[in-house]
Amino acid sequence: MNDLDVRSVLTKYVTEAEPPIGLTGDSVLAAGRRSRRRRLSAAGIAGAAFAVVAILGATSVMTTPSPPPQPAKPAPGDRCGTRTPGETAQQVLTRLSCTVDTSVRSRVTPGARIDRLTLPDEIPPPDPFLLTAKQVEEQGTVSTHYYLEVRVSDDRGAGSVLVRILSPAYNAVPSCEDATIPQRASCSTRQIAEGVLRETTDRNEEGLIFRTTQLTMPTGTIYLITSNTGVVESGDGIYLPVERTEPPLTSKQLEEIATMPGLVP
Repeated sequence: MNDLDVRSVLTKYVTEAEPPIGLTGDSVLAAGRRSRRRRLSAAGIAGAAFAVVAILGATSVMTTPSPPPQPAKPAPGDRCGTRTPGETAQQVLTRLSCTVDTSVRSRVTPGARIDRLTLPDEIPPPDPFLLTAKQVEEQGTVSTHYYLEVRVSDDRGAGSVLVRILSPAYNAVPSCEDATIPQRASCSTRQIAEGVLRETTDRNEEGLIFRTTQLTMPTGTIYLITSNTGVVESGDGIYLPVERTEPPLTSKQLEEIATMPGLVP
């Protein structure tokens, strides 16, 4: 998975009552990549009538003059806890959501507005960082997948951050030799203490950027995607406008989030 498009495939999968027959981690990732390549090539030509556009501008009230906003220092994530034996399902959800919340908020522009991105039939939770959990059965084993996507709006414009945490059944060996990675995209893989890390950056001719970090560990796979559009996609041919120069998070920040101890599923 190397771009925002995989949202359509994975969201459809995790929100259905039963997983479709024959769906594997590789097929999910391949389908997501193929679908977004079609969308990027058609950007600005077709599909604007079907777009669900929810662009929210950040607002601020200044009572006294203040210096330009500076990047926030990453807040410690240990307050959210780490994986421990005997955790209940609710405890795991609370820990993962807290870790994502703390990690993302501490790395975007201070005071940035955070809104949950949802599909038309989804109801956003009161907390934009509350992960959606979905139990799925794979080869007789029941596991839980977690996902969310948020819009980040600040004085630079709107962007998005997507999070997917999948079970070990969906672990795919990350490689830059994957034929579904666009040729124009930069890609690197390396072994780190937590597992195998793959980072890709894809930029189309209109300036739409997708930065993706995939961390594959024995306990599961973490996908983080950040883009410089804050518009939710809803199908093939969707037009995704460029709403800021760069995504709200850097590749280095995505790696920092992916390796947070509290994010281990």
